[in-house]
Amino acid sequence: MERQEIEVFLALCEELHFGRAAERLYLTQARVSQTIKKLERRFGAQLFERTSRQVRLTPVGRVLRDDLIPIRAQLDRAVERAEAAARSVEGTLRVGYLGGLAASLLVDTVLVFRDRHPECEVHAREVHLSDVFGPLRRDELDLVISHSPIGEHDLIAGPALLTEPTGLVVPRDHALARRSSIDSTTAGIEVIAIGGPAGAYWHRYLDETWHISPVGSNGAHTFEDVLTAVAFGAGVHPAGAHAERHYPRRGTVYVPFSDGQGHVWRPVWMPGAETARLWAFVQMLLESVAQRGADHYFARARV
Repeated sequence: MERQEIEVFLALCEELHFGRAAERLYLTQARVSQTIKKLERRFGAQLFERTSRQVRLTPVGRVLRDDLIPIRAQLDRAVERAEAAARSVEGTLRVGYLGGLAASLLVDTVLVFRDRHPECEVHAREVHLSDVFGPLRRDELDLVISHSPIGEHDLIAGPALLTEPTGLVVPRDHALARRSSIDSTTAGIEVIAIGGPAGAYWHRYLDETWHISPVGSNGAHTFEDVLTAVAFGAGVHPAGAHAERHYPRRGTVYVPFSDGQGHVWRPVWMPGAETARLWAFVQMLLESVAQRGADHYFARARV
């Protein structure tokens, strides 16, 4: 029996009146009558005796009622426990992070989050440029901290955490390496391509934002791949300002854009994945940035 059928049957057992049972369940009287007739056809016996003056349970109806009352109570308790669990911040939250800035933000957040919510454990793993959101779709992660572009229409992009200035990572002997900044119309930029599922919209984003198009058929899959290729002189690649702080690499130089759009960092998750622990963690991410300031995560470290 379906839950609604159980509720209709037991409501009629208690009211012994089709009209009152219908009002109690916010259903039409015809719907209640149809449900009871459907159950009687299924069991091959009358559950209620109906006259113009009264409705009474039959012996078969009494047996069904007595068996269903404890079952409904169990269902109610199960629903209550599930709702309580959904409201509580406990269990395990699986978080992915893209690169050094997201890792720093994650560490700052988890250190406070676990003190505030000791019943919730956070597991973290790095995701890569080539397939940032694949782990969400494969149910390997609950949330990913990523920067734009987020070109996935089946995902939910949460609130903006911070906006990071961007630039290019270039080989140390590149002509652009001697500049203090560059603009997005600079000609002759050969950008290292990104492979994997994220490659297509990442390249479209580069073209639409900075009017630069990647070259080469074998794209990099991680930011470490990108930096290595840049150091080898294979090309350049856009990066957030945090790259200068978190990814110093011999043979590369970070040159900021003077007019480029910044990377917007957000938490991202699958529709339907919203839980109390996810919302609590997102709120904690916002608090971490608010307390320390956005520059804390991408400004060059002082020496």
